[in-house]
Amino acid sequence: MNKYVFEPVKPVVETKYGKLRGVTYGDVNIFMGVKYAEAKRFHMPVEQQPWQVIRNAYTYGPITMQMLPPNPPSYYRGLHMLQKQSEDCQNLNIWAPKTLNGEKKPVFVWMHGGGYFAGNALEEYSFDGFNLAHYGDIVFVSINHRLNILAHLNLADYGEEFKNSVNVGIADLVAALKWIHENIAAFGGDPENVTICGHSGGGGKVQCMYQIEEAAPYFQRGMVLSGAMGGVSPTADEDSRKAAKAILDELGITKDNIDKLYEVSFDELADAYRKVSRPLAESGVRINWSPIADDYFHGFPGDVGFMPWSKDKPIIYGSTLGEFPQVKLTVEEKEAMTEEDKISFLKDRFGPEADRLMELFREAYPKHDILDLAYMDSLFRLPTLEAASKHAEAGNNNTYVFIASYNAPEDGWIPLWHGGEVCYIFMNEDKVYVLNEAIYGQKLANIFSTMTLNFVKYGDPNNKYLPKWEPFTKGKQYTMIIDRECECREAFDQELVELHSKVSPKPSFFGP
Repeated sequence: MNKYVFEPVKPVVETKYGKLRGVTYGDVNIFMGVKYAEAKRFHMPVEQQPWQVIRNAYTYGPITMQMLPPNPPSYYRGLHMLQKQSEDCQNLNIWAPKTLNGEKKPVFVWMHGGGYFAGNALEEYSFDGFNLAHYGDIVFVSINHRLNILAHLNLADYGEEFKNSVNVGIADLVAALKWIHENIAAFGGDPENVTICGHSGGGGKVQCMYQIEEAAPYFQRGMVLSGAMGGVSPTADEDSRKAAKAILDELGITKDNIDKLYEVSFDELADAYRKVSRPLAESGVRINWSPIADDYFHGFPGDVGFMPWSKDKPIIYGSTLGEFPQVKLTVEEKEAMTEEDKISFLKDRFGPEADRLMELFREAYPKHDILDLAYMDSLFRLPTLEAASKHAEAGNNNTYVFIASYNAPEDGWIPLWHGGEVCYIFMNEDKVYVLNEAIYGQKLANIFSTMTLNFVKYGDPNNKYLPKWEPFTKGKQYTMIIDRECECREAFDQELVELHSKVSPKPSFFGP
């Protein structure tokens, strides 16, 4: 029987702007849809105005406008939640343990995936922060912010007021971190002990915070989960300006009547983009709807290194062995395959390099079935190693790298997919049914959640469920391999990953 119950007396806290009323469930106070900033369309966020009456914070706030209908990728294997959409989407959610005598808890800030294009703070049931707050005794915060065309339309050629329109989506995140820094103590959180964490696009957003000087005082460490993608095109700024011009031309908007941009609906903006996207692509213009390096955001660490104001902050980089598998084998087909069939399949897939790849894979993962090579990722693993190497250059021995190589009981046992570790980190493994396998589901939940909590509290992910986790340094590139049996190994897959990245089929959809 569930011992946690709703309490009728609701908690009230006083923020810098006014009082908020939340709800209490068990020993956790929950505040939902808390507004952290205001923003005019395509402008940088600003502080909200104070209020006098108590505001209720027990319903989730709106998420950003979505350009595509909901289509949860199959690799999540989790349940999805939908929220009301609005351009007024700068809000966050807080799960805070009840505190006594002014005690201050470490703060964990979640930045959702979906690239910079889609997603929201509670996209999956497994993104709920209750268990990590309750069992982990930390304050959990998740953020909604602007995405897609609202977040990254480069209007710099249309006036000084739009100077940073291409980066307002990540500027929202900086505003949220500032709000947390100034207000989280009222909820029992320690503003001087904040860890930011994100998966996929959220991991990219964590990297962005490391590169923005304004954000630096507001967090102490970060976790990048399958989000180390870099390699931004050298023409990204030029392409983004061309894309903006094409969209505005389609809408009949020029520099002279730019105010019309505030009158068109979001649907009209999205429709204009859809009309011009193909001609732009055919002309070689790439539209990524992502941050562009400028005086505000200095570029991704894998491309330009870590900025001086952030290079000393501890960081964890992680990825999964499976990520985005491009394998169409059914369970029945796999069960019928002999060892010779598997080798033949791999040779067809990887061509002349198959033998060398199989040799390297057996060295890296001696307890894995050789067919797992077909599911292996290098698209995320390689930039993870590159970005970790950039961070390790500071010489602080505070860079940690893991790969989750655990095979889950799905599709005939496949290596963990993109985002599979998140439910374990949040202690919500029961919300992604296939990952709550008997014995090992709980074992992985203990590993990932304790790793996270120790890093959040102390800056070191080492814990009793893992062998000693050595930091990733310039001279010793250690990775913690999280599997049914875990081990920390040095440079164990570098040649494998580099060769695989050259010959493996690339996903047609990179996902969030």
